[in-house]
Amino acid sequence: MRKVCLFATQHQFQLDSPMDSAFDGRLRELIQDHKVNCILEEATGLQPKSCVELLADELKIHWNNMDLSVEERKNTPDAALTSNYDTLQDLTLHSTRESAWVPKISETVVQSGLVIVGLCHLLSIGEKLRALDFEVEAHLYDPKRIYDWTKMRPRVAPRPASTE
Repeated sequence: MRKVCLFATQHQFQLDSPMDSAFDGRLRELIQDHKVNCILEEATGLQPKSCVELLADELKIHWNNMDLSVEERKNTPDAALTSNYDTLQDLTLHSTRESAWVPKISETVVQSGLVIVGLCHLLSIGEKLRALDFEVEAHLYDPKRIYDWTKMRPRVAPRPASTE
């Protein structure tokens, strides 16, 4: 049975450079424990290489942005952009995006994959993958459990570029 380790996080952790040290450590732990051979990431709108893609490059693991392109996102309505509430989540938008992700995940994951998503997607994408007979392990990276947010977060020191 194909396996997916879902890792839901606040997108800020994907943007951090240098990468947050606890985030880096947890990703490395999951990659090793799950014998991950590919990483898919909700990454449209992130810098040219997210810290997750840089980690995949370092570990020589196939990485793919599974999200809609910038152009596709522009053509997909988002009720949250015109809402009076900054807390609104457009479930139709999320469902549309996740429906595009599932075939990409299914095509890419041969044995064991790590899938990085925003917090809002953890349960719904997990259920969509379980419906396709993936074995799914869901992780919620909740920084409130990890850090005292009144202090500076530790960072990963920059690594020398690979010569290969």
